[in-house]
Amino acid sequence: MNDSLRFDTGEVELAYTEWPGEGTPVLALSGISGRRAAHLARWEDGHPAFAYDHRGHGDSGRTPGAYSWLNYGRDCVAFLQGVVREPAILVGHSLGGITAIYAAAHAQELVKAAFLVDPPLYAHEQALRDEAGPFAIVEQQAGKPLEELLAIGMPPIRAEAITRLDPGVMNAVNMRTGFANFDMDAYLEAIQCHVVLEHGDRDLEGMASVIHEGELERAVSHMKDVRVLHMPGTGHAPWMNAEEAFYSELSKFIAEQRRA
Repeated sequence: MNDSLRFDTGEVELAYTEWPGEGTPVLALSGISGRRAAHLARWEDGHPAFAYDHRGHGDSGRTPGAYSWLNYGRDCVAFLQGVVREPAILVGHSLGGITAIYAAAHAQELVKAAFLVDPPLYAHEQALRDEAGPFAIVEQQAGKPLEELLAIGMPPIRAEAITRLDPGVMNAVNMRTGFANFDMDAYLEAIQCHVVLEHGDRDLEGMASVIHEGELERAVSHMKDVRVLHMPGTGHAPWMNAEEAFYSELSKFIAEQRRA
């Protein structure tokens, strides 16, 4: 594993990790405020994988005023073209899922398949715009000293991500501006590869699924090759409360795509 690599997209420098191996590579894309998604990438030893910090996250560069869903998608396309350089399996959680949708639509030759983990498909149109509380809290915590975050009981992995987060990143989840010029329906229609669209339960306490009623049907109606995967009893981060079942599904998906 090489954990100290950097790639310049021409607009921002992305810090990334590469796991060497043989076969079709996996590119793991984390959710907003997270760090390099090793928990989604290195699911099986011996196979190549990549994970990078989104702009404004972790060790990647900062771009004040330019944190948008569109720019996160463009970063992914640049990374696929400049670093991976061969068809990859994308695994994206939340923001990472939206990023994977953009990349699969705009770099079709470099995306073999995509596993989307509870992406906020039409959040700019629906209820997430009224659920800003958690995002406001993260914006207040972002960039604070690690010791201060640990002192309030934040788990170490989460605290390390938040202390390295540019507070301006949370503007990207402003559903009135962050989705500007992002045509979700058109991008879904442009995807040619096989997609798994995973979601959890909306009524789960805590981190409930961010996919709202009617969104699955709408998204599926625009896609050519998609399987909807509902994981009951899970919410926005299924590996947290159904770890074995989630990784079983992910492992099976990746193995199937590598054989295809």
